[in-house]
Amino acid sequence: MYTVGQLSDMTGVSIRTLHYYEKLGLIQPQRQEPSNYRLYGDADLLRLQQIAVMKRMHFTLREIGELLQRQTAYESGPVSAWEEALQAQLQAVQVRKAQLDQVEQLLTASLYAMRVTGKVDAEEMAGFIRQLDKPQALSRPHPLQPQERDSIAVNDPNHPLVWEWAEILKEIHSHYTESPDSEASQLLALKIMNYGERLFEGNAELADKFWTSIVPEEGEPARRYGMTAEVMAYIERILERWTADNFKPE
Repeated sequence: MYTVGQLSDMTGVSIRTLHYYEKLGLIQPQRQEPSNYRLYGDADLLRLQQIAVMKRMHFTLREIGELLQRQTAYESGPVSAWEEALQAQLQAVQVRKAQLDQVEQLLTASLYAMRVTGKVDAEEMAGFIRQLDKPQALSRPHPLQPQERDSIAVNDPNHPLVWEWAEILKEIHSHYTESPDSEASQLLALKIMNYGERLFEGNAELADKFWTSIVPEEGEPARRYGMTAEVMAYIERILERWTADNFKPE
């Protein structure tokens, strides 16, 4: 057993905070008779570990208290109690990570939108808010394996290739109604070819898989900002023309 001072020294949690947690019912120290001193056990140490992790994930103390109430009593055995607690925390971390990943994607898409269009679109921002409150839907199986997705720089919002594509996409949106034979279209095709070579590091199979993964189904909105069905069809046409003109059969 530990006194409040000993527990504070062990964990770095102030005595005042320990008393506040007790007041909220998050920890329940025993009382030593007749002095009425607080004594803390390993069950309280487990609770403090859980509180520290969940506070780090920005759960409120009320939410933490609700989560702690659902868990098995420490008397069921220290190993099983810690295992259950750690599994619950891991699950909570995974859920919060998925939420943060969604926010990161939306923030990157918003920056993309401004970079491509050169303006702030009120409807885009309204859509951002709607997406944050929208439950994540089940998606179709992804054609890329996780390690393949991780290898593509375009999935890293801090990589310069991400923003280089935003500049190329801005040009595409200025010309996608033109003929694939136009000078502007063919200059764009060359830019896209050079960009793809660096992005996929010469891996044509990976490039094909990635392209398939972002093609929207009929009636579906763009899966990558600005990559509508019309834009993607234009890119395919200009690349086909560029390939036909620059790779003649022997």
